[in-house]
Amino acid sequence: MKVDILMAAYNGEKYIGKQIESIIAQTYEDWTLHIRDDASTDGTMVVVRQYARKYPDKVKFFTNRENSGSPKANFFELIRESDADVIFTCDQDDIWEKDKVEVTLKEFEGVDTPLLVHTDLTVIDENDNIIFPSMIKSQHIDVKGTGLNKLLVQNSVTGCTMAFNRALADILKEPELIPVHDWWIAATAAVFGNIKYVDKCTVRYRKHSDNACGAQNMDSPKYIAERVMDRSRAKKMLELGYVMAVELMEKYKMPYEYKAMLKAYGTMPEKNKWQKLGVVVKYGIWKSGFVRKIGQIIFM
Repeated sequence: MKVDILMAAYNGEKYIGKQIESIIAQTYEDWTLHIRDDASTDGTMVVVRQYARKYPDKVKFFTNRENSGSPKANFFELIRESDADVIFTCDQDDIWEKDKVEVTLKEFEGVDTPLLVHTDLTVIDENDNIIFPSMIKSQHIDVKGTGLNKLLVQNSVTGCTMAFNRALADILKEPELIPVHDWWIAATAAVFGNIKYVDKCTVRYRKHSDNACGAQNMDSPKYIAERVMDRSRAKKMLELGYVMAVELMEKYKMPYEYKAMLKAYGTMPEKNKWQKLGVVVKYGIWKSGFVRKIGQIIFM
């Protein structure tokens, strides 16, 4: 299988070398790393060019003249340029376990329908020390919640562990209002194909102050208190789900079985509290876990 590894880079000078090294060390060797730098202002491209010169057949790069405004836009540009059988998406500041590609590719053997595969990940700090051995467990992520009704309200796929096949890549359309690539790609896979979870940590995910998204200890009283107080963030995440429903209808020719649910969920802002609750109950659009469900009811 032809494999492309896509890395959206921006001001990643501090860690990008370690990530590239971990990709070069993969047990599966038939891959190409494509790095698109989003007009970095630090020394990111100095590091990238060094690896491209050393491994000209393995590391390819391109620099945007102007910043695209988001990793999502950068990733979708990379996806459009790829013709690989399997595409991996990759953060610039993580570390891949040496068998990540090999382990993930096994799930694609003999599959010609749209498929997304994702895995568990270990959370590390800025000095490579382990914070959480399993992000799935520490975050209480429901990896079985891969139906569209679950994904509308809560993304269970972590983008830096994700890979998908050509069948899924060929039908992907870029969203205009959803700001993250992994959530949208997961929703597309749920509608038109399948999502598989591999219960193995294949990535050491780096948590630091510059993360676009970060893992938190959901069991800590401090975290729970912060989430309860942060009403705006909770409401924003729910509202993005409503937008997701609308964009899915606009971008794709949706199968009949999803149309009523998407129409109902997309018009949630027009409904009162009881009407919203009725939609959630009818279609099972619930977050996972008791605490998350209570928050969903409060902030919807």
